[in-house]
Amino acid sequence: MFRYGSALLLLLFSCFVIAGPTSAAEFHQPGFRTLGQWRAEDRLRLDVNVWYPSVRSPRVLNYSPWEIVAALEGKPVEGRFPLLLLSHDSDGTRFSYHDTAARLASRGFVVAAVTHPSDSMYNMDSLFTLAQFRSRASELSATLDLLLESPQMAQGIDRNRVGIIGFGAGAAAALLLGGALPDCAGWPDYCGRVGSGDGYCNPWAKNRIDRLCAGLPLAASLADPRIKAIAAVAPGYGMLFGKDSFRYFYPPLLLIGAENDRINPPALHADALDALLNGRARHATLKNADAAALVAPCPESLKDELPELCRSVSSAGRNAIHQQLYGLLSDFFLYYLGSDKNLPLIPAPPDLIKQEATVPPPPSAPVPEKRRQRRSR
Repeated sequence: MFRYGSALLLLLFSCFVIAGPTSAAEFHQPGFRTLGQWRAEDRLRLDVNVWYPSVRSPRVLNYSPWEIVAALEGKPVEGRFPLLLLSHDSDGTRFSYHDTAARLASRGFVVAAVTHPSDSMYNMDSLFTLAQFRSRASELSATLDLLLESPQMAQGIDRNRVGIIGFGAGAAAALLLGGALPDCAGWPDYCGRVGSGDGYCNPWAKNRIDRLCAGLPLAASLADPRIKAIAAVAPGYGMLFGKDSFRYFYPPLLLIGAENDRINPPALHADALDALLNGRARHATLKNADAAALVAPCPESLKDELPELCRSVSSAGRNAIHQQLYGLLSDFFLYYLGSDKNLPLIPAPPDLIKQEATVPPPPSAPVPEKRRQRRSR
């Protein structure tokens, strides 16, 4: 296992080759800084971790209980790079996927991970509500604004090349930011098919989702047309979408299921979404993975406290899963955001009050033939 904080991992990061400006295909050092914002007018709080390509060698940084390896406020590589927003699952934080973020930064991406204040390991007040998705979408778009206006970061970001990676509930929010419209088409018979043992079907959760569905359809799309590519990893809430939910969805999409995910089994979520998209998404499954296996390796202080998170797979198994995940993400985002060649055109969000009689079909994103059938099994 590659353990963050170990001399071996530090050596591996130090061996990355410094590449030329604006490259999103060669290796760099991972730089790191934090940003924050409080907007009193809408009570929006942003706590953001940012990884980016740097020319400085990394070192171990202690953000208790997490240890990460990066160059703290290291000098950035010159040029402008694609930006990836990262949205954690409901039991996560901005640190949860730090290893994946650092590896993507080393490949030529700026990666910004925000903690969602009402939907994180610290506070799950908005779980299973429409506010969960409205808040996440607002926080992610505001994080994009923060990065593009930041004196420290704006000069290193290509604002035309922006993507998003969402895990679990973050994946569902990412779909809404891409223009998907939840309609709860799969909800009425969901619990009857899966039983009360499903995490969405205990009385408390079911009551909340019933109220969520009663609040649909949305009066306004949550789409952010600045987002040009989306990766949905171990996505949840597949039952909130139906055959018409993606009529205004335009970004290229990568769906990644986790084979052993008991909370969001691929058959009910990632695979179901893929079927609704009718071949428009890339689709892969991470063998032997559950949702906990996608999180960065736990520090020693958490291993006994959170065994369900830290010990769901072996160290070697987690490393293999992360290698698969990183390969899928880097391949997908380098193809669509690594240059201007394959950037999709994203129209403005539709006016749902004055819906047009004719809906323009979403453009077919260019997918190389050899990659179209790709699976990680």
